Amino acid sequence: MGKRTRNIYFTSDWHLNHANSLVFDSRPFNDVTHMTEGLIKRFNAQVREEDVCYFLGDMGFGDVKSVMDRLNGTKILILGNHDKKQQAMMNQGFDAVMYNSSLYISGEHVTMTHCPLRGVYREDTSGMKNSDGTENWHNEAKNHKYSVENEGQFHLHGHIHSPNKGKSQKILGRQYDVGVPANGYGPVSIGVIESWIVKTKRSED
Repeated sequence: MGKRTRNIYFTSDWHLNHANSLVFDSRPFNDVTHMTEGLIKRFNAQVREEDVCYFLGDMGFGDVKSVMDRLNGTKILILGNHDKKQQAMMNQGFDAVMYNSSLYISGEHVTMTHCPLRGVYREDTSGMKNSDGTENWHNEAKNHKYSVENEGQFHLHGHIHSPNKGKSQKILGRQYDVGVPANGYGPVSIGVIESWIVKTKRSED
């Protein structure tokens, strides 16, 4: 039997050891330990050792390494606003850590950051903590370094925890929230992203 082709996955906003995330997202877990085990199980059911996964920020608090050591594949972290600095996150078990990255998928330049694109509406921020309701997404000005400029590209991100009680949606225009709350608490495959890009371009024609 031939060697399995390497696949690429995307995920975000695991919020390990973060009890408030269970309430905020109405996560389907009993407690943080149940959530950790559920996320690991869903991840390893899809991602194999030869695969690569981009984690688009906000991995969690406390001991992340014990979880990373149990996950399959090459693990690349795009830093989120709740993550520690680069070297600290490398020490937590990631193979590479950066603020942003990009790939060419289905012939399109696709950027990746933790936050949505700067200057592009992504969620209703009215009533959110530390927000006056005028930002395009929560703490847009404060989290500038966790985003990139809009150049009309396709963009993968987390941060907005879709559906966030109806304030946001997984897909809007050329942006896709790969965070676990929006994706059944599992990773998103590059095949899903390819299909989204093709479908979006057809709808734009």
